[in-house]
Amino acid sequence: MAEPEHVLREKLAAVFARPDFCDACLRRDAGAMITILTAGGVTQGQIAARTGLAQSTLSNYRRGVNTAQFTTTFEKLADGLDMPPRLRQALGLTADVTPAGSRSAAGALAGLPADTFDLQLLAEAAGRNGTAVRRRDLLALAAQLGAGAALDQSGVLERLAAALTRAGTRNEAVIQELEARSAGFHLLEDLIPAQGVLKLLTLHLREVSTLLSGRASDPHDELRRRLVVAAGESSLLAGWSASALGDSASARSFYGTAIKAAGEARDPAITACALTYRSYIPSAKGANGRARVFLTEALENVSDQTSPATTAWVAARHAEESALLGDKAEALKSWRRAEEAFSIADPDEDRPWTWFLNRDRFDTFRVAICLKAGKFDEAQQVAADLLARLSPAEGKRAAVIRESIAGAHLARGSVTEAAQVAQSGLAIVRETEFTTWLPKYEDLARGLVRLQRQPQVRAYLEDFAITKRQFAQSPR
Repeated sequence: MAEPEHVLREKLAAVFARPDFCDACLRRDAGAMITILTAGGVTQGQIAARTGLAQSTLSNYRRGVNTAQFTTTFEKLADGLDMPPRLRQALGLTADVTPAGSRSAAGALAGLPADTFDLQLLAEAAGRNGTAVRRRDLLALAAQLGAGAALDQSGVLERLAAALTRAGTRNEAVIQELEARSAGFHLLEDLIPAQGVLKLLTLHLREVSTLLSGRASDPHDELRRRLVVAAGESSLLAGWSASALGDSASARSFYGTAIKAAGEARDPAITACALTYRSYIPSAKGANGRARVFLTEALENVSDQTSPATTAWVAARHAEESALLGDKAEALKSWRRAEEAFSIADPDEDRPWTWFLNRDRFDTFRVAICLKAGKFDEAQQVAADLLARLSPAEGKRAAVIRESIAGAHLARGSVTEAAQVAQSGLAIVRETEFTTWLPKYEDLARGLVRLQRQPQVRAYLEDFAITKRQFAQSPR
């Protein structure tokens, strides 16, 4: 029987009154906080249910396997457990107890004049403190941003590639700003259209390349290394955005630049990410063998110890492509590695590109792999659970999840459900300009075309035809 809410609140109040809990907040020691909470009778399951943090993540904090660093993690704890203002302030948070998910972008940038609002500032603020941003606030800021500077991908790539062999004038404050902005773009990428992301990243990379220019590279220059990492991480996202817009050539160029940055910065995880992103290009064309070659190389560049979330993602992608090739044994082997890495991973505290890898996204891989491995009942159950808990504001992730769910329904013969879910996912593809996933929805259309006498199927096929024409006519 579930514990009554008033009993749980009494336990939380008693813990919050303890001096050692306040000390743990001042140290921003999530592990100690969880240890004290459980000693006070609050279970990890109760903490997970109220904060949205996975129970495995909480356990890893408590055991010291992972260390919480980002403000978003402490906001989830403070908001979910309804901590009083004094404890929020001890954690370095605002005393405002409004849930983090409802805080606006404007609130994240409080104190700035209205005419300074733009998405580069928003990215920097998000990267510094992980503030949750609502989609409608982002769209309002994007409207204020206006047309901005013209997109100049080739010029930026040339300057950045050349700058990676030289060094220039820079300082700690500027580098921190650029690091925060690079991280922030990864937070915002799921919420704004790819064209806007790519335009802003181009301007951002221009600034980074300017700072990198000037003199020869020095392997002992830590500030330069950090700047190169920021360049690499930003180039990764620029490549992903270009790919989402259907510009594979620019995407490959950006990924190549990221790999060059990874070499100088001695950061093989960037290489692993670039290769994994690139694997989606041949995969979308049905060249699953080529995609798996990229992923095999990616796995060789990532360590379970240095970035378990990256390992989980790359291994899951490797399992997915292996399943598509009909290599069931290799698919299940890679999936086991993915699950092992995910069990110790904390994507929020890992690399910027892993922040998307929550339980929903990981289960999306599980659906796809189970489908191709013939585990239809398991795929159907996981898909149903995903659909039940899916938030309508999850952006591109929702498009990926819904395509997998639609595929699960189609494989089970639930044609109407497949078409309904596919149509809702296709609407997200249009809204976010996520053309990378359009071929997946075309595969669903091919699977449904023989059943077009059914009204829901016909509606999806018509919607897909309109969407395909829309992107074909859009300037790239």
